[in-house]
Amino acid sequence: MLDTSVHDALIAYADAIRKDRAANRGIAGDGTGLELLLAPRFQRLLEDALRLRFGAGAAVRVLPEYRKPGVGRPDIALAQAAQPARAFVELKAPDKGLRPAQLRGHDKLQFERFRALPLWGFCNFHTIHLYRRDAHDEEAMIVPASVLDPETPAATAERLIRGSDPAPFLAIVEKLALAQPPPMRTAQDVAEALAHAARLVRGITLDACREGAPAALDAVRAEFRDTLFAHAEAGGYDERDENALFANAFAQTLAFGLLLAREAAGGEVGQDAYRRLPEGSYPLLRATLRALTQDEIVEVLGAGFDVILDTVNAVDPEVLAKRNGHDPILYFYEDFLATFDPVARKRHGVYFTPVPVVRFMVAVTDRALREHLGTNGLLDRDVLVLDPACGTGTFLIAAASLVAERAAREMGEGAVAGELTKLAERLHGFELLVGPYTVAHYRLQRELLAAGASLATRLKIYLADTLTPPTGGVGVVPHLGFMSAPIVEERRAADAVKREAPILAIFGNPPYRRLAEGEETRITAGWANGFWDDLKQPVREAGWGGELNTFPDLYIAFWRWCLWKLFESEGAPKRGVVCLITNRTFLAGHPYAGLRRMLRERFDRIEVIDLRGDLRGERPAGIEEDENVFAIQAGVCITIAVADGTKADGTEAQVFYADTWRQQA
Repeated sequence: MLDTSVHDALIAYADAIRKDRAANRGIAGDGTGLELLLAPRFQRLLEDALRLRFGAGAAVRVLPEYRKPGVGRPDIALAQAAQPARAFVELKAPDKGLRPAQLRGHDKLQFERFRALPLWGFCNFHTIHLYRRDAHDEEAMIVPASVLDPETPAATAERLIRGSDPAPFLAIVEKLALAQPPPMRTAQDVAEALAHAARLVRGITLDACREGAPAALDAVRAEFRDTLFAHAEAGGYDERDENALFANAFAQTLAFGLLLAREAAGGEVGQDAYRRLPEGSYPLLRATLRALTQDEIVEVLGAGFDVILDTVNAVDPEVLAKRNGHDPILYFYEDFLATFDPVARKRHGVYFTPVPVVRFMVAVTDRALREHLGTNGLLDRDVLVLDPACGTGTFLIAAASLVAERAAREMGEGAVAGELTKLAERLHGFELLVGPYTVAHYRLQRELLAAGASLATRLKIYLADTLTPPTGGVGVVPHLGFMSAPIVEERRAADAVKREAPILAIFGNPPYRRLAEGEETRITAGWANGFWDDLKQPVREAGWGGELNTFPDLYIAFWRWCLWKLFESEGAPKRGVVCLITNRTFLAGHPYAGLRRMLRERFDRIEVIDLRGDLRGERPAGIEEDENVFAIQAGVCITIAVADGTKADGTEAQVFYADTWRQQA
């Protein structure tokens, strides 16, 4: 009986499609013509199949996404009662093939985008392929292809359909109807699922921008371009494609903003998730998430918003909980990027420092503060700390861990919470990339609260371009009224740290990437001292000016900024410790002579730990390989530069150099 009813539904479906095609022979299958014409027929078939399978009261809705504007969304969505859409179907014209190798142009781009969906069907009205993200699960014939041809007689079509087996098609429909959130058993699973959802949002956003963004989305794009993301090249972004830059940042902010709201709420969140973020703790992120979840924008995102919200709500907080000293989200953002944008680290010059290296650098900074500056290291109430490119907060978390360990050892376990509460007021971080900025807030706050610290105010991690001169928020003109106060306050607070805070310790892993033509001028614009002209002049005076083409690099810019902060800024303490891991190119070579001289003139003691790892460099005899601590070709080094404030003019620093190789056993 069921087969008979299904066959009747399939016969009616094929008959309607033949009539539609016969009456509209001039419509092409370009994604906006024939597919849209026939989509209501497939929607009706799904509804009939679900009714036959689950009864008249089937609690599964078939949502016609094809009726909504934009080309970044799948045509059909399926949602269970009171649940978001978790399964989707993308439709193609009956004469188009569904194999990836057969796809061209727009169809190929759409296929690549929808591979981010947890469960979806790819259908040309007579055949459907079921995918779990990019894995082909199964396929089934809906009806013989010929029965959709307008030239096929109705009697022939009926005979062919009644002779076919609808069971495989119904099995796929059932899987789509009963779709569940993606399983996430580990932090890496969470990162990958979130990245897939963010990729979908990015694609929809990018399409909407390129086709002419609706007013609400255009206003948010202008906000990112002119305030949140101004000076993007300083973070390694390619600002030539404004829409791609915005779509990338939009998707990451939405993903991590929702995740943070979910954590703060202690339960599931909805479209108003921003309300769950305490205004005092996350003022900028709260306002930004509010902007991204306006009704008009959620309408544009369609299924993309459903997917990303469902993914976030499906996260079990226990999966991300820290246990036995193990932090499951230590490499969370790195795992996220591996799926969301695999080439991002290379493009941005962002590489994630191995945790043992981070802990070593924080420990030597603490040692230098104690041994050479007469302080109590990172426990000292007068030691203000800054990571100028803090990423996901790993260096700041390592500082908190070291303070907790020292406090427990030197003062007893009962002192840990109090010392971390004090440390929170002295830790500072700047981060230009919005994804890591959000993760850094999440990780550091969780680390401090788990140890019993009290946070009276927000963490001092700011979404800021380190290399921009401080302006106190002057010139910041937000496009959205409710964004005004938090954006201006974020900028003012970051600028106050740049200008006035007597930072004594700077550590981190700044981005390294050679600047393209024109980038140097934009990055250094606004600095009265020409920013790094004083590093170039000694090179020119020595007759090596022609070699300066290799000089402009982001890591050199960060070195120059650190020197400005310790010795030239308004609140410069004229002493302190800088510990950076960077490209090792500045250790030798004419273009960097000015930087080496300034380091020797400003500091009393410089320790260089040359980690080598340059795949293009030479190796000593007996050394089989030169392994890098990062997965990059350029070698790196750790530099610890110490100024105790007593240096006499005309004297130069003592320089200690350690060369490291790993010899084969």
